[in-house]
Parts: sequence; structure tokens; C-alpha cells
Amino acid sequence: MGRDLVLIAVCLAGILGGVSIPETAAVFSPYVLQCMMVILFLSFLRLDFKALVGLGGTALFEVAVWSTLKLLVLPIFVWSVCRLVFPDYALAVLLLAGVSAGVTAPFFAGLLGANVERVLQVVVITSLLVPLTLPSLARLLMGAELTIAYWPMVRLLFLVIFIPLFLSLGMRRAMPAAMPYLARYQFPILLVLFLSINLGVFATYADFLRAHIKEVVTIIVVCCCNALVFAGSGFLLGRLSGGRLKGLDGAVLMTYVNNVLIVVFAARFFGPTEPLMAAAYLLPLNVMLLPIRFVVQCETKYCH
Repeated sequence: MGRDLVLIAVCLAGILGGVSIPETAAVFSPYVLQCMMVILFLSFLRLDFKALVGLGGTALFEVAVWSTLKLLVLPIFVWSVCRLVFPDYALAVLLLAGVSAGVTAPFFAGLLGANVERVLQVVVITSLLVPLTLPSLARLLMGAELTIAYWPMVRLLFLVIFIPLFLSLGMRRAMPAAMPYLARYQFPILLVLFLSINLGVFATYADFLRAHIKEVVTIIVVCCCNALVFAGSGFLLGRLSGGRLKGLDGAVLMTYVNNVLIVVFAARFFGPTEPLMAAAYLLPLNVMLLPIRFVVQCETKYCH
């Protein structure tokens, strides 16, 4: 919990710094993409891709269901609802809901008692597929309103995800002795990177934030509602499956997403609403530990 609070504090500091001193914070704006790639590189170093070997039977079924829910069913559902209630935020919600399960999800899975191996498997699969699924959904559902070509979006996502992925795999083989040292200093490095990203992103939109306070509050509220829907969808599917799927696994996978990737992606092609919503999701993302844990405790008490 201590690290979560530190991360939240650093993210808030980046937001406040970007808004209050945009001229100074703007020095980080050109390097947001590179910072995101370093974050993914460090996160991929922690993932054991051997978990995909021999994936079959029940495990394959669970991974397929959760991946389909994460990349297709859930984003289409929340986009449809938002289209009716908050049409101006429909694209932002679609991007946030349609991104891959987060590389930090295995950490939160262990913290909450979910199946870490299953969560890891879905993180890897959705990370490999999202460069194709997310631009496709955006074009399919928002095609008439988008002026951005499809392939530039695909290329950016492939660049941001696969270069860190291949570099991490290469380092595992070529420099295994360096892994413990990186693991030791990974968290402070991540804090610096998250701070740099928030400073760079929010410096770009500082004028917009100052002029649209009410809209910013609305974006935060929408993010909180999305977080509840994301977690709830996991628990709901777990119930509907009759025990074949573990609801806690789904809640973790749906809630802890690669929203920072959307900050980078949306800042290149959309804005300012889309990257701001993805960045604002950092707030409920960490706070959701509490309601998810509460639901798990209630279910355990009810079952016993």
C-alpha cells in the first residue's frame, strides 16, 4: 500500500507541475513516447513468458475468454453506454477500455490473491493483440468521425510495445546478471518515468485544463465510473460462468490496464480529452484496491 500511495503522490505531482509550470515541464513533452517504452521494457523484464508454454485445456479457455472480454466485449459495451450518456467522451472511453491488460496487473493480482499466472498470460496475449484490435475498434465504431488513418495508429502501437518486448527478451538472454540490479532500482526508476510523462503530457494541455475546470472534473468522474464497471465486469462474468472463471482474476485484468500507453497513443493522434482521461485514470486505478478487496472479503464471508 505504501508504494501505491507514493505512486499516486508522484503522479499528482506530475499533473500539478505540468499545469502550474508548463513552460518548465514542457521540456519533457518530446520524450513521453520514449519514457513509455522504457516503462514497458522494465515491466516486460518481470514477466515470465514461459507461462505461455503448454497453454491448453482449461487455461487456454480462461485466457481466451478474458482476452476477448478485455479487448472486444468490454470496450464496445462501455463505448455504447457512453455514446448515449456522454457522447463527447465516447472515444476516450473506448481507448481506455480497449487497451491491453496492464503490465502491473500481475503485481496487483498477487496483492489481492488472484491467480498471478493466469493474469500474466492474459497480459502477454492482450499486449500482443492490442496493436491490431484497438485501432480496428476505433475505426469501426468511430470511423466517420476520425480523420486519422488506420495504419499510423497500428505502427505506433507496434513500435511502443514490440521494441521494449524484444529488448527485454534479448537482455534476459544476453545479460541475466544485470536482472537483479534492475529489479532493485526498478521502482524509483518507474517513479521518475511516470513523473516525466505526467509533466510532459499535462504541460501540453495546461491551457486547456485551466480553461475547462468543469470538464476536467467530469473526466475524473467518468474515469471512476469506468473503473467500477471494469472491476464489476470481471466479478460478473465469474458469477455467470458458474465457477469456471475466477471473478477476481477478471476484476484485476479489467481494472489494471496500460492506461499510460493510451496517454502516449492518444497524445499523438487525438486530444486533448483522450490523453487526459487516460492520465486521470491513474487515480481510480490505485484506489480500486480497496473496493476489489472489499468484494473479495464479502464473497469469502458469504461462501463460508
